[in-house]
Amino acid sequence: MAIRTPVFFDFVRSQKFNLTGHAKVALLAAKHRESSRSANRTTKKLVMPTILCKLAISNPQDEQPPRTEPEPDEQSASAIKLVDTVLTDSRPIAKVWDDILVHQIGAAVVLADAISILHERQEYDIAVEAIQSAIRNDLAAAWMYDVLALEMKLAKRPDKDIARVLESRIDFANADIPELLIAVVLLSRFEAWDQAMQICREATELNPDLSQSWLLARSVADKSKNPEHRVWARCGILQYVWTDDSAAVHEEALKVITEIAAQLDKAGDSPQAERVRSQLRDATTIDLMLVLRWVGSADLDLLVTEPNGEQCSFKNRFTTGGGRFTHDDPGSAKDGNAKRYEQYVCRTAADGEYKANVRFVLGKAVAGTATLEIIRHARTPKESRTIQSVKLTRDDVLIPLLIKHAP
Repeated sequence: MAIRTPVFFDFVRSQKFNLTGHAKVALLAAKHRESSRSANRTTKKLVMPTILCKLAISNPQDEQPPRTEPEPDEQSASAIKLVDTVLTDSRPIAKVWDDILVHQIGAAVVLADAISILHERQEYDIAVEAIQSAIRNDLAAAWMYDVLALEMKLAKRPDKDIARVLESRIDFANADIPELLIAVVLLSRFEAWDQAMQICREATELNPDLSQSWLLARSVADKSKNPEHRVWARCGILQYVWTDDSAAVHEEALKVITEIAAQLDKAGDSPQAERVRSQLRDATTIDLMLVLRWVGSADLDLLVTEPNGEQCSFKNRFTTGGGRFTHDDPGSAKDGNAKRYEQYVCRTAADGEYKANVRFVLGKAVAGTATLEIIRHARTPKESRTIQSVKLTRDDVLIPLLIKHAP
């Protein structure tokens, strides 16, 4: 990556957050991560980024760190014994840790617990030496850099050394999205907004359809108070975050971007305001949107076959042709008067025939009918809407749609 150590000096020196509380959060995350790794070593999940993203969204001053005195059963006897052994050894601490981690089988397994104990006892220097020893002895893990940076600050280590740790943490991510998101959280804790946003951009380039990346980017951008970052993150949300509850997220994004453009106009920067509005138009344009609506307890399915033959549905929510199944409604036997809908969108639709299939699964729909709203060129001056009534039967109802762009 292009980030170099000197870039980190200013924000390492100027960070103002509650170090002790944040170190506890990082240690809690580390222990959770180690236990998750032991439970399932073959499956990579976004558990840790989800947890840390939630922590990043909260305000540091409002954060409630883990309790100061853990219950006895939360710290293994082996970790406590390990810490006591280190503290009673008269040799240099670095040498003690090297010997333990090289020669004692199982010591590395309880290292996160041991460091947590040292942190609670405010033995920050010894915790730093433990992590550095693990890294020296080829036991490095990404969480170690997260915790090491915070413990080094508590131990009053030189800023340049902390900066190098942060740079190593970023390099350790190595194009792995979960690791990149954790690096974003760590950098945001140090108020390194530009660096954090740079990594957000990398994560979204690797997989633009991962909603966690965009939502985390929005949180970091808002804390940075940088209008460019805030607009970029929300344009990404409008383009790529399509979940069952995305309507509220999209509404917020539209509102904030519109307000930023208005603020730029008020400040006399109309050219930049127009650029922001242009970004918003590009982000909200949708070539084809299909909304299946009905009233009742029925479970209906909307299945859309794209020109390349791939089908988009609740079973296959993202297609290679850009289709997104954005809302699924399974119906409910308890509510016979509920308004229900399923939705498909394709921001950049290909030329050719799209086939919308309406499938009746079970239950009752009022009047035995549904409606399919077909929206072309949504949110543009060329937007057109048509509504087609669908008589529900035991067989699928096919509705062909031809898309042909002007040359």
